[in-house]
Amino acid sequence: MPNKCLSLKVLSLAFSLLIVHAKAANPSGNISILPSSSRLELLWEEGEFTEGVTVAANGDVYFSDIPSDKSTSGRILKFSPNTFKTEIYSSKSEKSNGLMFDRDDRLIACCGANNGRMALCEIMPNEKIRTLTGVFKGKKYLSPNDLVILPNGTIYFSDPRYIGDEKKEQKNMAVYRYNPFNGSVELAIGSDIIEKPNGLGLSPDGKTLYVAETNNGTTGGANDKNNPIIGRMTLNAFPILSDGSLGKKKVLIDFGNQTGIDGMTVDTMGNIYAAVRSENRFGIVAYTPSGKELAYIPTKSLPTNCCFGKGENSNILYITAGGGLYQIKMNVSGYHPATAPISKHRNIGWISLFNGKTTEGWVPRGEFEFFKALNGELHLQSNKNIWVVSKAQATNFEVELEVKLPPESKIKNDHFNSGLGFRLIGETGKPKGYQCEIERNAGGKNGGVYGIGFGGWLYPKGQQQSEQLKTNKKYLFNDIKWNKIHVRAIGNHVKTWVNGQKVSDVKGIKKHHGRFGIQHHGSGGTVKFRSLRFRPLDL
Repeated sequence: MPNKCLSLKVLSLAFSLLIVHAKAANPSGNISILPSSSRLELLWEEGEFTEGVTVAANGDVYFSDIPSDKSTSGRILKFSPNTFKTEIYSSKSEKSNGLMFDRDDRLIACCGANNGRMALCEIMPNEKIRTLTGVFKGKKYLSPNDLVILPNGTIYFSDPRYIGDEKKEQKNMAVYRYNPFNGSVELAIGSDIIEKPNGLGLSPDGKTLYVAETNNGTTGGANDKNNPIIGRMTLNAFPILSDGSLGKKKVLIDFGNQTGIDGMTVDTMGNIYAAVRSENRFGIVAYTPSGKELAYIPTKSLPTNCCFGKGENSNILYITAGGGLYQIKMNVSGYHPATAPISKHRNIGWISLFNGKTTEGWVPRGEFEFFKALNGELHLQSNKNIWVVSKAQATNFEVELEVKLPPESKIKNDHFNSGLGFRLIGETGKPKGYQCEIERNAGGKNGGVYGIGFGGWLYPKGQQQSEQLKTNKKYLFNDIKWNKIHVRAIGNHVKTWVNGQKVSDVKGIKKHHGRFGIQHHGSGGTVKFRSLRFRPLDL
């Protein structure tokens, strides 16, 4: 999805000569997906260049409005299907383009160039923007454009350059694969395979990534705007392999010398809905997975993107075109990959939180004596209460580790304790969230659940529960050996195990996306951790 296929001059010309028609022709196509009576309906038309339409869990529709003026940041609008009102969600979106909500209803955005952030970002409810990844191999992206989020959280995003005079640090336009659990980025498709990637989509079975190749010849610099060399205009399918890499490209549609596709979406039957920008026949075109045309929805302005609604509006196709937002009723519901069930045949398995060699992926939140990797273990020593927080995050998951406490100091009469944190939020200092208690056996609360800033002890709660837990699990934890801690959290429900025995079964915790963490309460000595890992769970 661009601020895309048009340079500033071409964009202006397009608005004045090409894209404004008095009335678009009626939609036509296969009645199995398009009712014969359906007509395109204007919802809002006060933007300059609308893009990136997506839908939140509650059915509200979000879209970008991208200004051509580099001094203007851009904005994200929110349309309510219930009230038919459109309001500003983010007044400074840093040239946001493609948008999509993830499984936890976080708004993820591709922020482009032309004085934008040039990064894959999260747009926060308070209008703040958090960069998820802004560089690949130490160099800035060209202009992140469109994205698709897989059910397991993996994000593919395209990085072309259609507009913007920023220095191009990446040599090639590409598609990247972002891992939200450890923040790593890998090259998924290079420019030798796709010259200039644009819109992305995913098949309902999770086995095929669709990629629009839309090479209008410009790369955003001042020297190539007047004499662009038009390249390939195609729609392509790539098989997604078990490790997330992509197989051999298959060209579904070749548009020849006509402009191809901007953004796209997919329905539950696997049909592809593409924003085709060919001058002689532009609009939303629906194709079968093999590339056969099923329906054509003309738009009065050049289209940029489309997506289906949710809930009672799951058969409503929302479309961004020109400076507006439109809708049309369909006979099929949309597929939303980010919130779709994770296929049982594609178990992503356990993900390591510790590489056994370095402390990479872990950030101390305060003062400590030392925190280091040694002999395949994480060693943490502190005389102050400190949390060390991982970069990995999850909402529904299983997480486990092995822990060994320092020898007890009789002189200090220490009551050493630690914790395995989860759903930790806050970017600095002591986090808020939850922890599974780890302490000496005499303390009697190993495996208990504590709400950090969320109510204190959830289990055991009160003296009676504490005494009962201490009695029932008296010899469960070993103070001088390695102990295995396991936590399972789904929705508002959390269970814990210590050395294979269930300890806690608590309902009522907050369901939010957060990080994992390990704690040293500050009584000195070195606590050791190993075998730290987690796996996301399907809902």
